[in-house]
Amino acid sequence: MKAIIKSTLILGFVAVFAACSPKTTMTTPTVSRGDVSGKWMVTNVAMQGFPAGTSAGKVFDMANAQDFQGSTWDLNGGGTGSISLTNGAVQPIYWSVNKTTAMRTFQFKKLMDGQKAKDVDTGYSLEFGDIAGGTAVFKTPVMLSGGQTAYINLTFAKQ
Repeated sequence: MKAIIKSTLILGFVAVFAACSPKTTMTTPTVSRGDVSGKWMVTNVAMQGFPAGTSAGKVFDMANAQDFQGSTWDLNGGGTGSISLTNGAVQPIYWSVNKTTAMRTFQFKKLMDGQKAKDVDTGYSLEFGDIAGGTAVFKTPVMLSGGQTAYINLTFAKQ
C-alpha cells in the first residue's frame, strides 16, 4: 500500500513539474500552401552573414538581390504563379510548400514558354522565416567559400 501511495505522489510531482516547466517553441513555422497563396510584394531585401564586399551574384539565376526589391510574386493556390521584377521581367513559376523535411520550405521551378513543371528537373528552395499578419520572410541560403552559409532574406507584404 505504501508503494502505491509513494508511486502516486511521485507521478503527481512529475506531472506538476512538467506542467509548470517552460514550454519550448518550434523554430520551424508550420506553413501550408494556403498561408502562402496570393499576391505578395518584396518590401525589403537583406543580406545576412555575407562578409563585407561579398556579392551574392544572380539570385535564382535572374537578377541581383537588390533587383528583387519591389518585385511582386503572384502565387496561385494551384501552384502556378509568376515573379515580376520592377524592370518589367516576368518569370512564370510552379511553386509548392515542401512538408517532407523537418524544416518546411518554399520551393519553385522556373518555367519557360509552354514548359510543364514535371519536365523541369531543377528549382530553388527557400526557408521560411516569420510569417504572420500579412507579412512573410523567405530566406535564401547561399553557400560561401569556406563552407559557411549566408542568407538573402526577402521580406514580403501581402497585397
